[in-house]
Amino acid sequence: MKMAQEKKKIILFLSIGLFVSLISCKKPDVSNGQAEDPAAAQSEASVSIEQAYPYAEHDFDGAAIKILAREDGYGGQDFEDIFVAEMNGEVLNDAVYNRTLAVAEKYNVEFEIAYSGDPVGMTAKNAKAGDDAHQIVQEKLIYLQQTLAAQNYLCDFNKIYSVALEAPWYNQNILRDLSINKKVTVLGGDMAVSDKSGINVTMFNKKMVLDYGLGDMYKIVREGKWTLGKLQELAKATSKDLNGDGKMRFEDDQWGLMAEHLVAWCLLVSGGSRLADLDSDGMPYITANTPKAISDWDKILDIMYDKDSRTMHSTIEGYTDIFMEGRNFLQINVMSTLFLMRAMEEDFGIIPPPKCDEAQKDYMTAMSPWVSRFIAVPSTCQNTEMVGAVIDALSRESTNTVMPAYYDNLINNKIARDEESIEMLKMIFDSVVYDIGSIYNWGNIWLMHQGFMDGGSKDYVSFYEKNSAAIQADLDKTIEAMLRND
Repeated sequence: MKMAQEKKKIILFLSIGLFVSLISCKKPDVSNGQAEDPAAAQSEASVSIEQAYPYAEHDFDGAAIKILAREDGYGGQDFEDIFVAEMNGEVLNDAVYNRTLAVAEKYNVEFEIAYSGDPVGMTAKNAKAGDDAHQIVQEKLIYLQQTLAAQNYLCDFNKIYSVALEAPWYNQNILRDLSINKKVTVLGGDMAVSDKSGINVTMFNKKMVLDYGLGDMYKIVREGKWTLGKLQELAKATSKDLNGDGKMRFEDDQWGLMAEHLVAWCLLVSGGSRLADLDSDGMPYITANTPKAISDWDKILDIMYDKDSRTMHSTIEGYTDIFMEGRNFLQINVMSTLFLMRAMEEDFGIIPPPKCDEAQKDYMTAMSPWVSRFIAVPSTCQNTEMVGAVIDALSRESTNTVMPAYYDNLINNKIARDEESIEMLKMIFDSVVYDIGSIYNWGNIWLMHQGFMDGGSKDYVSFYEKNSAAIQADLDKTIEAMLRND
């Protein structure tokens, strides 16, 4: 293997997240109170997976697989999770190295990687020129979809037959939520970890749970009682005017909830709604104005506009500092923020964002398309079957290498402080909803909610009606472009 030599930027914080596509194993037989032998069950599961997805045999005669990955030094979101040049003793780095080396040797390929702050621009330029400069691109989801997919600059994985899309090492929720016109233009799953860093989680301060007698937070989640109402109740109960001046200030007092304005959208998604969805033909349509969404906004805004229990800050340091100082009980933020909390002395736990109410069956989780980075194959790729086979092999191998290493990293680096948090993370990772309205941001539908809340209005219906024509026109433009370029 070889790697393009580039001077690497110094990264202040290492930020990675996780969304694991778990292999579906046979459930234990509990007849007579005795579970079947775990080793035998695992063996059966392994045989079943291998039979369903046999490992294809290839020899690509030393061909180069050229990768273009984003590296911009922003917010600690850069992470080398597709290729590393050498082992360095760090569990994740070495897992990536060994995984990629195994695929290189099995298929007789070489990997080359180049980093850029603008992969989307480079890929579009190459596509216009018909230049097969890179065969795999890793870029922010919002850029891959809004720009490259809309202009037909990405391959449809449905037509790359060496990729087994239904395999358990791929994130099936992405295929469900993002396949406009039934095209699959991006992949996520076990192959990388950069696509997981934008997943929203709720962090809570364990000491404050004891101080305020709040009970078992994990039990509240397991029993389905972690709801918007419970969030509001706990945020109020744990907010405190520490200096006794009768005023709640960010820098002086204790806050029950720390959440930026866009968390309102996160709570909308976790409550079972979204800004847009796909119909049975794979065509997008707006769902931001459904009766349920409008009703949910009323509940969410009651929480977000409570100036005595919820606060926010303009910098990531503001979010991390107040939590690490022990002046914030609940914080809803993206997964990458967890990695900035490693130096926190007090223990904290991790749970999903809340449901709308107890009648809602499942927990759901939103993901920021600005943070998470996904995998795609440019339309200029001349040997898609080879590249697909390599992607499939990298993903398959990662299930038993990169993903276990990530869990090990979570525990050993004090990012997750207990096994219950790992249990909760698995629940979160399996429940991510990819709101296509936030990813394409038609008519600025996603980002304009921040402006809506800046104004302090609670009249969501009027706000939406004022902007609906521009939103629909932009959505229609995307559909037209995709059908024209098909």
